[in-house]
Amino acid sequence: MSKENPKDMSKDDSKNILDDENTKKIPDDLLCLFCEVETNSVSFSPCGHKTGNYCGNRLSRGEFKCPFCDGKIEYYENLDYLEDHDFEKQSPYRLRVLSENEINNLKSRIKKGMSDEEFMARFWYLRRCQEPDEQMLWRIYYRIITSDHRKYIAKLKKKLLSGKISEMTVYKKHFKEIIKDEEIECMYEYYYRTQQHYINYELEIRKNYLEIIHT
Repeated sequence: MSKENPKDMSKDDSKNILDDENTKKIPDDLLCLFCEVETNSVSFSPCGHKTGNYCGNRLSRGEFKCPFCDGKIEYYENLDYLEDHDFEKQSPYRLRVLSENEINNLKSRIKKGMSDEEFMARFWYLRRCQEPDEQMLWRIYYRIITSDHRKYIAKLKKKLLSGKISEMTVYKKHFKEIIKDEEIECMYEYYYRTQQHYINYELEIRKNYLEIIHT
């Protein structure tokens, strides 16, 4: 069992945070809660919530609603507008090709016995920067994975090790666009245990990620 992060909020906090008036005062030096790459630099008017510049640009291109309070955004303060080519180039959600060392490390982990549950967690549900924890693997083992999944995953592992298929192809083909209730519960619990930020934000990031993978 993995230890809970002492910084994690209680369940009540995570449910009520979006209604808390204090969330209007998110410090500028915190990472953007969507991409977790840029620091907060863009403020939404009139609500006062903040994101990084890339995510501010993304919202300004058509959504017009604050992702934190669902209020209408009338003005973006300190937004550095990105032209289309810069917007695509700077996307924190884009999928880069793994380096040779990263590929070799993945193959080594598979050779040493990466479980089917971990393989499924990594390629079906989690973003590349995320590691499954023991409780997530336990839930997949008992509630989600099937014998057919195991047979299919065994074939994918062999193809990856032989070089017949790339890690990028496996990821883009199998990252789930539609997830069932059991899978949502599994991911929700994982985010609650491992993410220092708020669960709903992580689910929103996943939507952005899907747009990159399935284009």
